[in-house]
Amino acid sequence: MKPDPYNSFGVDERQELSAFAFLAERFGKPLSGYLAGRPRGGDQVITLENAWSEVFRVKHAIAVNSATSGLLAAAFAADLNSMGSFICPTMTMSATAAAPCFTGARVDFADVSDEDFTLGRAPIPSDCRAIFVTNLFGHPARLRHLREVAVTNDALLIEDNAQSPFATEYGRYAGTIGHIGVFSLNIHKPLQCGEGGMIVTDDDDLAERMRAFINHGEHVNGRMGLNLRMPELCAVVALTQLQRAPSIIEQRIEQAEAIIEAIGFIPGLRPPITRADCKHVYYTVPFLIDRSRAKFCEVLAAEGVPFAEHYAEPLHSMKAFERWHQPCPVATDLYTKRLFYIENCAWTFTRRQIKQIGVAFQNAAEAVKL
Repeated sequence: MKPDPYNSFGVDERQELSAFAFLAERFGKPLSGYLAGRPRGGDQVITLENAWSEVFRVKHAIAVNSATSGLLAAAFAADLNSMGSFICPTMTMSATAAAPCFTGARVDFADVSDEDFTLGRAPIPSDCRAIFVTNLFGHPARLRHLREVAVTNDALLIEDNAQSPFATEYGRYAGTIGHIGVFSLNIHKPLQCGEGGMIVTDDDDLAERMRAFINHGEHVNGRMGLNLRMPELCAVVALTQLQRAPSIIEQRIEQAEAIIEAIGFIPGLRPPITRADCKHVYYTVPFLIDRSRAKFCEVLAAEGVPFAEHYAEPLHSMKAFERWHQPCPVATDLYTKRLFYIENCAWTFTRRQIKQIGVAFQNAAEAVKL
């Protein structure tokens, strides 16, 4: 039997089945752990949830099979429906808006601040039921302010915290300041178990609704749900990652700060800003350039620097969301002209490579005469 090209372990099916049999015997439990009448899954999922609650200082942590599933569960817990709307920043991953759109609610896209790339000021429609906010690139949004705005308008603040685990605002973890926070554990995140996510909240009623929603609704009468559960194997990996989190996050911060220092001051180039009373965990290292972004990035590419010339297309201009299009000039300007970044989460550089990045930035600045 030829090795399966999609099997990263390079074993045939018989070996793979033997491995799963070994794991099943090792755990002594079903590999899912969810049985009728057992709302919290298997031992490993429960252990992970308890540990997550303790680390992030929240009352409830609910493991799910993806952050997108967590956003969907949060939207249904917020009672979003076709009679209401929600606010979402246009500069975020599509799932932040797509998941709550499946409730039938209308999305009102909001522009972002070019200081920290998170949700800027936005009018609150009278039918707004939730404010979805993304803590982008490793930096928290203005969460305390947004929580006050949400409460004043009888809405929920829901944080997409996929990119910012352990970032803080006023000493509190991003993801825990809103009514609901959603974390990601997929392969492109600082903490990962292949696929997976975590929902957190301090509200007992919201926790009950979301826990039911991800498990067929079996445990709350009169409510429907789906199967969005995390299996035991993912929970084992996620728990190990959580235990290693302090060193993982600090290494990302140290690398980002070393890159910024190596680049030094370049007129016309703005390194990332960290707001007062906030901690940046540098999922990416974002830069703003006054002019000639394409030429600047062309030089960086020629010198071998790994970077992204812009973030994802703003949601308000994507075809999938065209029925809700509205102007968001700051996000459009960032996408088309000014923003580029180094994916700090995806690369581990040597000291020599960091120095080379600094030299490459200086060469690019000289080439475009910044």
